[in-house]
Amino acid sequence: MIDIDIIGQLLPNPVTMLVQLCSTLVLFLVVKKFLWNSVVNMLDKRSEAMQSELNEAEMLKKQAEMANEEAKKQLKEASDTSKMIVAKAENEGKAVKEQLLASAKKEAEDKLASARREIEYEKKQMRSEMISEMVEVAMVATEKLIQEKADAKEDQAAIERFVKEISELHEPVN
Repeated sequence: MIDIDIIGQLLPNPVTMLVQLCSTLVLFLVVKKFLWNSVVNMLDKRSEAMQSELNEAEMLKKQAEMANEEAKKQLKEASDTSKMIVAKAENEGKAVKEQLLASAKKEAEDKLASARREIEYEKKQMRSEMISEMVEVAMVATEKLIQEKADAKEDQAAIERFVKEISELHEPVN
């Protein structure tokens, strides 16, 4: 049978273990003596650099927030200003509209008054012309009656002929 030393395999050799512990101790002391300060300094510098970057990032964040607040404030002011300008423009527009309406109303009233005066003048002229024509017609009728004076029947017939002649002369032309 095969003889296997299980206990020797499970437990390490005390000499090997002692040599390994000594070499680890020597390695640790060499690292501590020659490299430890450099590694600590390098880690400190790296830590300081990261901290300064974090501080700078925080400062930039605060500046960005302040700039954002300032932008919001300017936007609100611009919005308020634009609202005021629009309101002012609306008021000016209403004033101009009212002024134009008043001007147009006055002009319309003036034209209406002028048209009424012209109509009244034309009415007076037409009355005057009508009266002149009536007088003229009466004069012509009187002349005809005087020339043809015979009896009442003939006078009536003469007046009817005269009226017919006058109406034919003054008929409107279509």
